[in-house]
Amino acid sequence: MRGSAVGVACGPPGTIFSRLSFPHLFSANTAPENCGSIQAEVYFSKKYKPLDRSPEACIETVIRDLRKVGILRDDDRILHKNAAFAEYANIIFDHDRPKAIEIVHGYLDEQGIGYCGRYGDWAYIWTDESFMSGENAAEKIMRVAK
Repeated sequence: MRGSAVGVACGPPGTIFSRLSFPHLFSANTAPENCGSIQAEVYFSKKYKPLDRSPEACIETVIRDLRKVGILRDDDRILHKNAAFAEYANIIFDHDRPKAIEIVHGYLDEQGIGYCGRYGDWAYIWTDESFMSGENAAEKIMRVAK
């Protein structure tokens, strides 16, 4: 994108995206000079919200919705568009989760297998929390190994 589009919106009702991030705010090296970058996440799941189109087919809808919520203006020029598919990206919190965690973690504990991080703990945790989860798992393994 080129222009002065600046803003934050996280999945307002009626938009296709669930979360936005703006990588150019973290590092100037993520976009050309005088440009910005937007990453839009479009969530789906086989169980609750099946993906009804290709990831590439989501791009124009995302752009339309970014304009609708005022993040992009009509005169902003988009220099690059890309869609990536990540089948397993976020933890789904549903009524099946607690029992599933109990079964999986119980089995791993019985086998002496350590687990950590977003997928191992099956928790929606940030990067620093994932790192701490890894440290805790390593300490637990080291205690058992002594």
